[in-house]
Amino acid sequence: MNIGTATRVLLAAIAVAGLAATTVQLSGPEIASDTGRPDSVLTLTAVMAQGVWTDEEVTAANSWRRDFRVAHPVVRRGQTLRLRIKSADVVHAFSAPALGVDPVVVYPGRVVELAVTASRTGVFDYYCTTVCGEPHFAMRGSLRVVEDGDPAVTPRKPSAMEYWREPQPRAEAGPLALGAWHFRQKGCITCHGPAGRGGISNPNSMNAVVPDLATLARRVFLFTRKDGVAFREVLLSGRPFEASGQAAGVSLLAGVRTQYLAYRQLVREGRQSARLDANGPRPPLDMPAWQSRLTEREIDLILANLVDLGDADATPAKPVTPFSKGEAQ
Repeated sequence: MNIGTATRVLLAAIAVAGLAATTVQLSGPEIASDTGRPDSVLTLTAVMAQGVWTDEEVTAANSWRRDFRVAHPVVRRGQTLRLRIKSADVVHAFSAPALGVDPVVVYPGRVVELAVTASRTGVFDYYCTTVCGEPHFAMRGSLRVVEDGDPAVTPRKPSAMEYWREPQPRAEAGPLALGAWHFRQKGCITCHGPAGRGGISNPNSMNAVVPDLATLARRVFLFTRKDGVAFREVLLSGRPFEASGQAAGVSLLAGVRTQYLAYRQLVREGRQSARLDANGPRPPLDMPAWQSRLTEREIDLILANLVDLGDADATPAKPVTPFSKGEAQ
């Protein structure tokens, strides 16, 4: 039995186990309930292979599908929502920081139950905060809270963007194009934005938004286009930049080297987002450690591409809502 077949058998067994799901009761957070409105019940199932949270029923009989509907739940203000969170495949973690829900682990074959009551209208995002597979970074959604009498909400059109399926560029496209591909195909764009322009909200984070990367050049002390070109040439050549001397043609070489090594270490080891409110929910978007999924060469190609994205006059984009499946980019 090959690895692919073994994986499919394992996932099928997990799906079958889900038919006899047990329920884990948690004391759900509340947001100041102010009405006696009847409860609403919503089941959200995480489907890793598709990178979505769906409100459709997922069973052993249909778990093979790759077209589950993306959930876009809508509730009325003051209405208590009973959330039933499930996994169709692997271990996930559900987090909805704007609703006061810290990450809760969701195991296959179990159901996590939460209750939330929204006292204000708006759009409240939810996330998977455990790296569950390549589509993990797309596993974000939102719950809309509206007033009684508000017009029907038009569902958002599904996006065709599945970053993890993007084909690798041909060799003749060059190493810089390969670095840009890694940045997209690994899902970096879902947090740092298309072309690294940033502006992705990270609730209760000290930074408020995920840092942009289009200004990486000046952050590593590459203040002229000539320095940027020289820096990229060294990275793209495959020579170890940390061992390069003045022949690299980069001004402020000692500072550039220090900053470059710090960024490369950050990509390798990751970093957890610091909370703005120490008593508030954990920020959902951490920088994951990529050392087991990217080689040193691939990290250098990504950094070279980011330096190439903008010059010293580049400015980050205005804050926007996080990328989620079903929202156009």
